[in-house]
This record gives sequence, structure tokens and C-alpha cells, in this order.
Amino acid sequence: MTDFAYTAIPLANAAAGSVTGRRAALDERALRDELRRQGLIAVDVRPVRVGDALRARLSGERLRRGEGAWFFQTLSLLLANNVPVESALATMQELAPRDRLARACADVREALRGGASLAEAVEKVDGLAGPQHLALLRSAQETGRLDHAVALIESSIAARERLRRTMVGRLVYPAILLVTAVIVVWLLATFVIPRFAETLQTLGADMPLATTITLVGARWMVWALPALFVLGALAAWVGPGVLNQAQRRAIGSAALRTPLVGSLIWYTQGGLVADILATTIAGGGDVLAGLKQAEDVVPSVALRERLARARKEVREGGDIGDAMRRHGVLPPVAAAIVQAGARSGDLVGVLRRASAVCAEKQDQLAQRLMTFMEPAVILFMAAVVGWVVYSLISGMMAINEAGLG
Repeated sequence: MTDFAYTAIPLANAAAGSVTGRRAALDERALRDELRRQGLIAVDVRPVRVGDALRARLSGERLRRGEGAWFFQTLSLLLANNVPVESALATMQELAPRDRLARACADVREALRGGASLAEAVEKVDGLAGPQHLALLRSAQETGRLDHAVALIESSIAARERLRRTMVGRLVYPAILLVTAVIVVWLLATFVIPRFAETLQTLGADMPLATTITLVGARWMVWALPALFVLGALAAWVGPGVLNQAQRRAIGSAALRTPLVGSLIWYTQGGLVADILATTIAGGGDVLAGLKQAEDVVPSVALRERLARARKEVREGGDIGDAMRRHGVLPPVAAAIVQAGARSGDLVGVLRRASAVCAEKQDQLAQRLMTFMEPAVILFMAAVVGWVVYSLISGMMAINEAGLG
């Protein structure tokens, strides 16, 4: 899947002006066909560039993370009390804490009145839902379990926010220390150590190896460190939408091979696959439809390719549990649960249990990762500062020896 930026004209009301947005699709033709089915004629379609991502981020109309959480939390509460979707959206429009969020509720409600599904209506509002949430809404559209899908989205957002708060809380102190240390080291390497080099050259003395290495690093840090910081912040801000398929595959494969991080990604996305499959099958859909929904939404290209191979095997008559275990779609513990449960006939139940196991393991791995990262950051900072201090002392001793000589 590739992110595209598009400009389109509504067929029903061309005088209303053009519509712009971003959407993931297999290729440009697939996106044009999808827009045409929704009553839009694509005027311009192109892969997302950095400028598109920046404009989307800077747009005041884009919803924030907390606003999306409020939308699904409130919608889940109203649907659980048997309020119809359109009435729920009307109530949410009145109760919305911000005008931007009220407009989003109104836009979703208007799209529903125009015949769009809830997934299509939500997708039109930038920043309201991620791809995995849209996949759950699409599966609910096919199965009729909308309240369950919205509840899953709400719990997913809450779990992600809880994990984010935990990570931020655990890493604030070491991050402050690391940033401070980097600034101090950069200042020392930029202004102090070069003075040692000049003094030693004036005295005709040889510069110690440690000071030489630090000086070379200083020359690199003067220009490279600020540039790397800006590029890293920009990449984190605009997201992965500017990467092509090959780049995403390479990064995703490397991430899955990384200790702790790879397992965390695997359990997180494995739980998403199990949730989508269970929701689809519980509502009367078939396994292949659920696998296709999961394949369309899994962020990791490597896991998406594993899902495609598993779906092909199931389509050819293979057992879903065996296929998911053989192709590494789910982590071993979750795959064993599905494999055993598929033979008992309670596929939905075992998929729910597999999803719960993935969620529990995800929390454990996140805690373990935080436990590892906090001292690792402090040790790295201490090692860098210690090396710089050692190189400074070596330079001072060399100057002293040259002066005495």
C-alpha cells in the first residue's frame, strides 16, 4: 500500500469545488477507481511527498489524537445504549468540546445521510481514525457488529494512549539528561577541543590519540548532528507516508528482527489481526474476507506479505491455524491457541483469546523495553561524557608535557 495525495471533483455537485485528501491504495489506478465508486472524479493523484505531509500536519483542520479518542469513546457509549448511529452523531455534534470536532461529527453524519458507510464517512475526516480502525469499521459493515467494532477501536486507542503515557513518563528524565549531555558534548567538541589542537600544534607536540579521535568526531558533529536532529524530527513528524514500498519493507523487516522491539511489533499487530478476524467471522463473514481485511490494514509490510501467503494457503483448502503458524502471522503462543481452537470449532473464541494474549504480552514487552531503555540511555550518556573528559585530560597533560619540555 502507498499513500497518495489526491484532488477530486464531486460528480453530484461539481460547482461545490474540488476535494483534496490523502489515502492509501495499491496504486494510482486503484485509488481512482475507489474514488469513482464514491462519486468523485480524480483530477490529480500523486504519491505523497514531504511537502504534502507537512501541509497535512500544519493544517488547522486536522484532528488531534485526543479528539479522535473522544469521538470513538463517546460513539461507543451511545451505541452501547442502543442509540442509532445518526442520532448518536447528532448528539456528539452538540456535545463536542471544540468546533473542529463538532464539524467532524457533522461531516460524518452528512456522509452517512448521503449513503456512505461509517468507514467511508470516517475516512473522509483527516486524522479521525487510523487504517487499522477503518479496517475494523469495514468488517463491522460486512458483519453488522458495529457496536463491537467501535468498542474495539475505543479499547485500542485507550491501550495505545496508556502505553504512550508510560513511555513518556519513564523516558522524560533520561531524555532530559541525554539532551543536556549532547548539548554539552557538542559545545565542548566545537569550541574547547579545537583550542587544544591549536595549542598543541603551536607547541609542536603530538596530539594524544583520544584527543585526535574526539577532534575528528567534533568536526563531524558540528555539521552532522544538527542536520540529523532536524531530519529525525521531520521524519517522526510527517510519518512513513513519504516512503515507498521497498523502503517500508526494509525498515519493517529490520524492526521485526530487533530484540524486544520486534517482538513488541509482532504482538501488537498480531493482536490486531486476531481482532479483525474474530469480528468478521462473528458477524457471519468468512475467514478469507477477514484475512483480506487484516492484510489491507497491517502496517508492517513484512507481516502483510506473511498474511498474503497464509490467505493463499487457506484459499487452497489449508487450515487457518496451520497457515498462520507456518507463515509467522501470529507469535508462537497466539498461533498455538488458534491452531488448537480451530480444530475444536470455536474459532471466534480462540481468536478472542489469542488477541487477549497478544495484548497482555504487549504490555509486558513494553514494560521490559522501558526498563531496559532508561538505564541504557543513562549509561550511553555517561560513556560519551566520560570519553570527552578523558580526551580533555589527555590533551591537558600533553600541553603540560610540551610546556615543560
